[in-house]
Amino acid sequence: MTHHESFEHHNHQESGKGPANNTGKTCRVCKTSYIHDEHPSFFGICPTCGYKILIVLLIIMVATSYVAWFGVF
Repeated sequence: MTHHESFEHHNHQESGKGPANNTGKTCRVCKTSYIHDEHPSFFGICPTCGYKILIVLLIIMVATSYVAWFGVF
């Protein structure tokens, strides 16, 4: 038995991490697949894109408050 054949007996589907238990969904922003059960999202957005959107919204809020206080425009 070769080295590669000795590892083929492992079945990772029984551990709950295999493709049989994957309830993956596709992100609406980046079109990649993510596991909805681990990271539930009401909008259908993966956690990575969710954090990116929050950072952009934070920057917009800071810029808007700067304009409101100092009247740049």
